[in-house]
Amino acid sequence: DLETAEMAIQAALTGHLVLSTLHTNDAPSAITRLLELGVPHYLLKATLLGVMAQRLVRTLCPHCKTPHDLNEDDWQSLTKPWNAPLPSGAHKAVGCLECRDTGYRGRAGVYEIMQLNDAIKPLISADTDLVALRRHAFKDGMRSLRLSGAQKVAAGLTTIEEVLRVTPQSEQK
Repeated sequence: DLETAEMAIQAALTGHLVLSTLHTNDAPSAITRLLELGVPHYLLKATLLGVMAQRLVRTLCPHCKTPHDLNEDDWQSLTKPWNAPLPSGAHKAVGCLECRDTGYRGRAGVYEIMQLNDAIKPLISADTDLVALRRHAFKDGMRSLRLSGAQKVAAGLTTIEEVLRVTPQSEQK
């Protein structure tokens, strides 16, 4: 709510490092969400250092996972529009006693981090264009939740299906 947001902004203005949670689909959406709550854009520019979106994916059971050749179309659905090359280290879930026949054991985070630097801050205004903000963040090096998940798939830690299940569609244009 606005009262909590104002309290966090005031603490940040006095030099405190403030970490908070906010429910949004991705990192750039946090900016528009805070504006919708009523936080003035100039205070966001003065206090925010960055925004991180995160999701948890189930990790493959190390006892029963098996190598798996990925389908090009499935891989592109995950990495579009980045067109990452098809990895060779992918695995699939099988199931065993160790994982109670689920094929998964434990969880790992996938992250999307947007730094509010001199290229991004001018885009924050009372009527911030979320699409433009997102586009500039990607151009500035932000990786989407799906691309972060794709790295976990390529490393054999989780599956494409798991990443698609927990992450929103990448909206880079």
